[in-house]
Amino acid sequence: MNKRMKKLLAAGLSLTVLFSLIGCSSDSGSTTEDSSETETEASVNVDTKAAMADSQWQMAKDPSEYKLSCYWPGPDTFFDSYVLEGLKAFEEDYGVTIDYSIGTEWTQNVENQTIEAKLAEGYNLFYIFGADTTGANALYKEIYDAGGKVVNYAGLMDDPQESACTLASDVYSQAYNSTKELISLMGEEGQIINVLEQLSDVNTQLRQQGVEDAVAEYDNVSIVQTVADISTADQGYEKISDAISANSGATGIITTGGTASIGLANALTDYYGTTPDAEHIYAASMDQSDEVMTAIENGYIDYTVAQNGWAMGYVSPLILCMMEDGWEPNEFGQFIDTGYIFINQENADSWQTDIEEQAVELIKTLETDWFTAPES
Repeated sequence: MNKRMKKLLAAGLSLTVLFSLIGCSSDSGSTTEDSSETETEASVNVDTKAAMADSQWQMAKDPSEYKLSCYWPGPDTFFDSYVLEGLKAFEEDYGVTIDYSIGTEWTQNVENQTIEAKLAEGYNLFYIFGADTTGANALYKEIYDAGGKVVNYAGLMDDPQESACTLASDVYSQAYNSTKELISLMGEEGQIINVLEQLSDVNTQLRQQGVEDAVAEYDNVSIVQTVADISTADQGYEKISDAISANSGATGIITTGGTASIGLANALTDYYGTTPDAEHIYAASMDQSDEVMTAIENGYIDYTVAQNGWAMGYVSPLILCMMEDGWEPNEFGQFIDTGYIFINQENADSWQTDIEEQAVELIKTLETDWFTAPES
């Protein structure tokens, strides 16, 4: 395990313990929505702004002077259902308007064109999900050279980091601990089908390592097949269905990406629909798509790992506003773990509050652990 992976594991495990306790304009490169017309509403489950009540930082300018822009590389449920809710909640709390764009293609080229257009429009505070783990760093450097600031969010970037920080899930820790939970449900013995997405992506590589490291700790558990290179839910459905048919002795299956998890939910729904007397395959997934949540309700998936997209949407602009007012990251390029929770049938109706409470705990650490106030 390399130095970076060990560092992420250590940070992720410690935060896992803590967290378990507790607009827009159109351009040719993106699909956008007017934030005043979107149907997404900010959650009101917790008083998030109260976390900053005793903060040293207070907005130094009128809210209209913070030129914030958020970018997501392509149409995706994770952004629409979770990140956007956090974004809207921040707008309501602080009176700002955040421009947000969704790319038409998940490519760095489209991302570059969109962000460069936003720079030309006068935006200078960006939170961006890098479409390419290497290429995005060049874009981030371009933004800084133009006088802007960047928070990379939702996915890890290759080193050296060119954003002030990365606000994302510790994907290694998630995959490792999800696998441990799955193995526990399996009675610490049996065969697992490991389902991955794009192996060229650094996040997928870390997830694969997390699964494999967890399995290696058990003498009576093995990975019977690794399914990979899934980029659509339909691909996931086909590859997972084939893997289940080819491995009749498998007692567990795990997906560590949201797209593959939709494929898993659909595959298991059909599997149990056609073979209702089949022995239960313990199943772990990622994110909270409608398909996954329905599969949990029906008992086909045992639990899903919920990344804190709400925190990504809310805390990223908070950090950018702090930096605009002179706050500096303790270490440029630092990784800030947004945490995660497990969702099963027991908390399927209450998980949103748990997610937001987790975001509050993260906000409370910004000034103590991650950022330094400007000198008076």
